Amino acid sequence: MKLLILHRVPYSFIEYHRVIDHEVHDVVYVGTSAQLATVPPDLPCKTVERPGRAGLAEEVRTLFSPGDSFDRVISVSQYEMMDAAQIRRSLGVEGISPEQVHIVNDKVAMKAAVAGCGLRVPKFVRCDEALTASSADAAPWAGKTVLKPLDGTASKDVFVFATYADAGTAILDNPPGLEDWDPERFQLEEYVEGPIFHFDGVMLAGAPVAIVASRYLGTCLEFAQGVPQGSIQVDDDGGRCTTAVEYLRAVGIDNGPFHLEMIETAEGMVFLEVGARPGGGHIKETFRLATGIDLVAASLACNLDWSPLEMNPLSRWFERTASSKVYGDFMFPGHLLRSRHCAIRGGERFRTHPDVVRWKELDADAPLPETVSYFDFELPVSGIVTGRSSSEVTALIREILTTVRVMPIEQSTRRPTSC
Repeated sequence: MKLLILHRVPYSFIEYHRVIDHEVHDVVYVGTSAQLATVPPDLPCKTVERPGRAGLAEEVRTLFSPGDSFDRVISVSQYEMMDAAQIRRSLGVEGISPEQVHIVNDKVAMKAAVAGCGLRVPKFVRCDEALTASSADAAPWAGKTVLKPLDGTASKDVFVFATYADAGTAILDNPPGLEDWDPERFQLEEYVEGPIFHFDGVMLAGAPVAIVASRYLGTCLEFAQGVPQGSIQVDDDGGRCTTAVEYLRAVGIDNGPFHLEMIETAEGMVFLEVGARPGGGHIKETFRLATGIDLVAASLACNLDWSPLEMNPLSRWFERTASSKVYGDFMFPGHLLRSRHCAIRGGERFRTHPDVVRWKELDADAPLPETVSYFDFELPVSGIVTGRSSSEVTALIREILTTVRVMPIEQSTRRPTSC
């Protein structure tokens, strides 16, 4: 096949050659000079540099045409899903369409698709529609209300108000803490109370190859507000995974990785949001430990062939192995500390704990991120733990979250890690 790879993520993060045989396929990487610099010089492929001054889709359309006869357009970046879809359409290449990308990128569109299949979602309304509603119109709900971007990630620019009326008052003007306020880019959503679960895995030909259910300790919004967070795989999903697949099919995720979040209520699971990509933080690694499947490699395999598992020539990338262990992860944010550097206190015994699979601290003298990040190389401290049950993993992560402290310090030649 002739493959066009939109190269953005550093090559070492993906290692395309693990799945794509560059001796068999005609592979073309397109990217800026800095992006292409990460492609190994001895890799048998062609590289095409784009200026990087305009949009990705716009520049790629000037470099290639339908006459180039590509079989696939591949992008592993969640931020380029729409560009990749538009390029496919322009070049006449089959694959995920712009309309499909819109459903999994736009939080109103995804909830509308889910609700259209008769599945439960929070009540919601676009902010521009809320602002044009008549004062005589009844509020769609009365209680706690969430303001969030249509296409945001990592709970950035998300706010919770005590009532719908309070949220409505806030969006009449620029809501506090928001720059470049544009009501067309935001929505209001009914706040649904309950524990939040996330479901991670990979779909192939409309069926789940593997799916793992996990429960958050804390929330992504609290993490964005500076509170450490955990996530624990559940050893008994109680039928939740079967329900999750219904939601995935409702938004059209038939091939590739997914990260689905839902809220559990007394009446059942309620949709929160979904991404057609692997989850952030340590999710890819905990998923691999639990199933044996590398989500990045499986995603590439899905790009190459959409055949059902039993006849897929790349089936080795979807082969699941059983694990007798349960895994979880934890993350401490650093973007809201009063300093751009920190020290870790209280982590001494966890660094060598037999059930701590990974303990990662920010490199000495490395600056903390200025915005929310789930990358372990930007977090003050994060890691993975294991146990024989969800309750064991939960207990250990709770202990870590309540014992370890991230302390702001002035920059120095060495950062102390204990006291």
